[in-house]
Amino acid sequence: MEALPGVVVLILSLLGCGVAVYKSVEWAMSGELPRNGGIGIRTRATQVSVEAWRAGHEAALPAARKAFRIGCVGAGIGVLVLVVLLVADLPIPLGMIAPGICQLVQLGYVGYAVSVANRAARAVTASGAGSVADSVSGEA
Repeated sequence: MEALPGVVVLILSLLGCGVAVYKSVEWAMSGELPRNGGIGIRTRATQVSVEAWRAGHEAALPAARKAFRIGCVGAGIGVLVLVVLLVADLPIPLGMIAPGICQLVQLGYVGYAVSVANRAARAVTASGAGSVADSVSGEA
């Protein structure tokens, strides 16, 4: 039972990370979250201008949405596994496997979102770089 708090924290971190990433990207893209030094995807390229900030976050939104969904699914799986382990009187640390894998996948999507945002922001600031969509897809 001493592992129970760890499993609960892992489940909550899946949800918290997903919500924080998705909402901050969504708010930055819409202009509700202005360019700043504390929240959002902050790379050199996204900090150059308001246009780069918004373009980067707009490009990152699909990956951020996936990170949010993975967090929700992972948390649901984690709760289900935890209940089964408690009812079957099995070792609680086993409950960390599925949500832990989901957390790694989620963080991978967060990293991908940063990469996509950086490319889109660079495309906005580069002279003659073509459209943001071309730059993000690598066809520029």
